[in-house]
Amino acid sequence: GASLTTAWGCDCAGCVCSGYNPPSHTYLHRFALADGFTGTEQVCFERGHGQGEYVILVTDDKYDANVQWTLEGNVVDGNAHDLRYLDFTTLESKEGCETPGGGAAYLMGGLRAEFYDTTFKRTLAANGNGGAVTVASDFDKMNVTDRSAAEFTRCTFEDFEADFYGQAAFSSISQLRLFDSHIAADPGMALEAGTVFDFGTVSDCQSGCGPGMYGACEPIDNCFSCDIGVCSPCPIGTYRSDSGAVSEDQCLPCPIGTFSGAEGAAQCSTCPIGSFVTLLANDAEDGLGTNLGGEACIACPAGRESIKEGSVLCHSCTAGTSSSEGQPCISCSTGTYAQASGSAQCYGCSSGKHAATAGSVGCVTCDAGTFSTDGASSCTSCTAGTESSGGASSCAACGEGWVSNAERSLCSPCDPGTEADGDECVECEPGEFNPEAGQSCRACEVGTTSSDSRSLSCSPCPYSYTTTREGSSECDGCIEGYYRDPTVADET
Repeated sequence: GASLTTAWGCDCAGCVCSGYNPPSHTYLHRFALADGFTGTEQVCFERGHGQGEYVILVTDDKYDANVQWTLEGNVVDGNAHDLRYLDFTTLESKEGCETPGGGAAYLMGGLRAEFYDTTFKRTLAANGNGGAVTVASDFDKMNVTDRSAAEFTRCTFEDFEADFYGQAAFSSISQLRLFDSHIAADPGMALEAGTVFDFGTVSDCQSGCGPGMYGACEPIDNCFSCDIGVCSPCPIGTYRSDSGAVSEDQCLPCPIGTFSGAEGAAQCSTCPIGSFVTLLANDAEDGLGTNLGGEACIACPAGRESIKEGSVLCHSCTAGTSSSEGQPCISCSTGTYAQASGSAQCYGCSSGKHAATAGSVGCVTCDAGTFSTDGASSCTSCTAGTESSGGASSCAACGEGWVSNAERSLCSPCDPGTEADGDECVECEPGEFNPEAGQSCRACEVGTTSSDSRSLSCSPCPYSYTTTREGSSECDGCIEGYYRDPTVADET
């Protein structure tokens, strides 16, 4: 149709309708003419207490541009697709005009209309239904596609009245849809029951809010009146996948295993492996979450794990295993242990103990004759000439003249006549002696001998005999040029 700005000087700058090009099927009234025929139709414009000013679109793009129309006493040169501004305030009201209803719009016989960014103010259906809008269909139009329908987007209804049903709107076996539209009550008054009246149908009323949001709406009969353009985000822990929510109640709690960590969620996210769903107010250290309305996905604390997506709690690691934050439980390596369940770490065995297998719940004390340092997976045997008692961190060397037993658990002194050689006692050789346990073999002094092994002492050489060196096993005669002084006693 013609531009309102061009035809009538309307200024839509800054308005919600600015730049809007209405679809061709938008209308207030349309003739139902068969092709190639002319027709006459009586149209009743109920003035009531309205302003009496109308913009009329009589035909639409269904008809060719050469179709003409007239309005008796007002318009003589109407063309198809025209928008005509009419002021009825100066006209004399016709008496006896039957008003079917719809103070501003009346749709009947399968007609469909869409209204955008429109205010319906001071409308009246005298002696009829629907103070502003009536949408009706014939009873034989049982197919939904054949019924009348009206959609109102970002529209406002103010100061309306009907003598019968539907103070603002009336729908009969038809579809009435209100999107992001407001039905205003009189100042200081509340809307009464019957403001929106449905017969044989239920009106579809939604906010203009997108997914994750809800409108500021109040229920009116089977419909809702919303503050246009006012939306609030769904709270944390909830979501809304569809648009048009009219209250916070239509924001649903996140299902089990999912969460929304921010306001305005259109869908909830699945908590990954290693984490769990919880509420922000919960203590995350216990790893216990929530089944519904999850607000956060938090890594499992150390000592706990979750092994599948969508977990709502973290299970304690079993004894012999441990985990760091957000990681699965793993068996303690050899040389370490975890005694209790829920361990955040595995502890190394202390010196003198060991853990030979992975997943140990404790450490085993080293046997006598062995030792270990910190974190040992096995105990080490003491070497020859050393000893240890049970739980030793090192082996102690046996004293001089002492040897360790086969188990390396005890050092003991060698018998007299013997001495220690590594890890065994050996007999003193001829020419040597050892009179005490745990001592080394010593060489016989000059003039003395020991002819047997394992000697406890050395014997002096007989008269006129001597030895020429220490450690002799037998006595020799005096060397030529020497004699033995019998007055000198042999040293022993």
